Amino acid sequence: MIKLTVIGCYGAYPDPGGASSGYLLESAETKVLLDCGSGVLSRLQLTMDLSELDGVVFSHYHTDHCADLGCLQYAVMIDTLLGKRNKPLMVWGPGETERLTYGTWCNGQSYLEVPSFEIGALRFSTQENIHEIQSFSLRATDTAGNSLVYSGDTGYYETLADFAAGADCFLCEASFYEGTDTAGKLHLTADQAALLAQKAAVRRLILTHLPHFGDPFQLREQALRHFDREVFLAQKGLEIVLSDPSENL
Repeated sequence: MIKLTVIGCYGAYPDPGGASSGYLLESAETKVLLDCGSGVLSRLQLTMDLSELDGVVFSHYHTDHCADLGCLQYAVMIDTLLGKRNKPLMVWGPGETERLTYGTWCNGQSYLEVPSFEIGALRFSTQENIHEIQSFSLRATDTAGNSLVYSGDTGYYETLADFAAGADCFLCEASFYEGTDTAGKLHLTADQAALLAQKAAVRRLILTHLPHFGDPFQLREQALRHFDREVFLAQKGLEIVLSDPSENL
């Protein structure tokens, strides 16, 4: 079983009282954060104690995805010194391990040279995207084979659907509305996210990295025209449990 909790879901900067990109995954006793953007650390504490966090995996290093890393590193140090934590935080990203490492408290690792890696009960694999800087999609799989794919930031490319194929959940950016000219092809529109989800035959699609203009609920309506399964609009506090239907959770 994998439980997803949306901590923050806006692109560029947080909405009032919210956060930019940050998504908590829980499986067995493992808790891992995907990205840690602006406002994420504050909102994460409404869901869990920071001392319980096992790892963070970064899709890329734009500030709306990693702005709270430094504060998280301080929190890990303080919790360790106070005796609330007895192991280092595992921090994975695309290179720049010196940025991810903090003393003995945060263990920075690069996934650029490895096909996959594990944090507790979760195994991760990656695929490079099309973006302004080096950016990756992330696939998390639990020991039962349940899987979530997170797009990170990316322009449209066909093989993203191959990477997401068969996932129980596709957490995909939808930075723009259908019909928007995404200059530079650095982000996805709602219909592009849905077309990828349809091609990948995922069980459900969650639209995230939301824009600060227009009516974001239109993104869901636009996606539903291209994807024939469940479509959710990310919002802070949204929880989704991914499990084999036979588990009857």
